[in-house]
Amino acid sequence: QGFARNSRAQGVFRFRPLAAAFRREMACRTDRPLEFFIFGHPVTMSPSPDIHNVGFGEAGLQHTYARFDAPDAEQVVEKLKTEGCGGGSVTIPHKETLLPNMDVLSESARVIGAVNTITKTEDGKLHGDNTDWLGIKNQLEARLASKGQESKGLTCLLCGSGGTARAAAFALKQMGAQRVLIFNRTASRAEDLAKEFGFEAFPDLANLSDLEQLHIVVNTLPGSSGFELPDGSVLERLRPVVLEAAYIPRRTAFVLQALAKGCEVVEGAEMLFEQGCAQCEIWTGKPAPRGKIASALLKALFEKGSQHPAHEKMQPYDAPPKTLVLEAMA
Repeated sequence: QGFARNSRAQGVFRFRPLAAAFRREMACRTDRPLEFFIFGHPVTMSPSPDIHNVGFGEAGLQHTYARFDAPDAEQVVEKLKTEGCGGGSVTIPHKETLLPNMDVLSESARVIGAVNTITKTEDGKLHGDNTDWLGIKNQLEARLASKGQESKGLTCLLCGSGGTARAAAFALKQMGAQRVLIFNRTASRAEDLAKEFGFEAFPDLANLSDLEQLHIVVNTLPGSSGFELPDGSVLERLRPVVLEAAYIPRRTAFVLQALAKGCEVVEGAEMLFEQGCAQCEIWTGKPAPRGKIASALLKALFEKGSQHPAHEKMQPYDAPPKTLVLEAMA
């Protein structure tokens, strides 16, 4: 899932796949076990180990994947430089701060301005990539298709302005969205992001009532923020596909609002699954075992009696995320 140089045609970034030789270089060495981590703070509840230990095992690799809680980016850099470390995933608060420490950036990571995937190659160089945008794009397109909606002429609302919001802006650009409104609690940051991607800042959510169409809402504000739309009637009237990037807690205030208004919701765990499968392919050089990864997540997060640290945040257990169920059954 790495990308080579881009060309810009009508404001859309278009990519060609990297050469096969470079993909092989990016895939992890198999001569000895390597350690991979989820880098961030806090990461004690992260399900990422459940994704990648399955991915490595199915690829016949002896690599391991664990949590590495690091409030300071320098701690992450030090760990990446150790002999046995092969790289890892990056989450809050390091997606943007680690960018200058990369030796090589994929074009998507450069344009987004954030990394969520780091691979250390045999020569010790750190390759930064971003798969968040793929997690967002692929899940949104699948839900739109299930509604019979094409990814053309889309009107979208994007809430937030951090690293994940930047990935969402990139994803919506790739989808060819016609109009993207960006809201952030700090209006100047929304203005900056909108200007960079050719979108519109949208400082007052009360004005959503004026919209005649709204196909997608992406929320990247923290799950603990309690964010929801001030007037949920727009969700009921226009029934957009809603994507919530946060997965802890699973049912954020915004997810509960969207479900109550009858919207199709892409949960944070589904975005996590999708971007994790893309990471798996970068590190193994093989197609991700999507069904087995989905099954592992369902068992760890939703099965009765699970000891997973995020289990208690995943209620209701009897209604697990649609994507995980379908992938596990495929």
